[in-house]
Amino acid sequence: MIREAEARDVEVIERLYKELLPNNLNTKVLAERIEKVGNNPNSFLFVYEVGDQVIGTAHLHICMDALVENRPFGVVERVIITEHVQSKGYGSELMKYIENVCIQKNCVKVFLTSGSSRYEAHGFYTKLGYDGESSKAFKKYL
Repeated sequence: MIREAEARDVEVIERLYKELLPNNLNTKVLAERIEKVGNNPNSFLFVYEVGDQVIGTAHLHICMDALVENRPFGVVERVIITEHVQSKGYGSELMKYIENVCIQKNCVKVFLTSGSSRYEAHGFYTKLGYDGESSKAFKKYL
């Protein structure tokens, strides 16, 4: 089952983020922040739950845009399915769920960020129809 994260998911989301970003020493997920994300109508922190275990997460942002009439676009970040259940279709289901939310929100497109050295993930996203060649993302930490 895919659902929006709740404060009770704080520890498992932090564990998943540490799995995704093992070199990020600043990873700290706060229950209060999960609640604030849940209260934001343009931000969705999803968890994928199998039985009573959360096995994955992804964060979707709906961004207002002035380019294409009144249609927003989606930005997906920090997609992770825990390693021991990868390649079982859960990641594809999570991404399809996110795309359906974007369709419901009338998004014109979905941007997806992925670490530049995560080559297996890049192949996965390409199989799902994401084009990693048409744009280049830049970021600056503040």
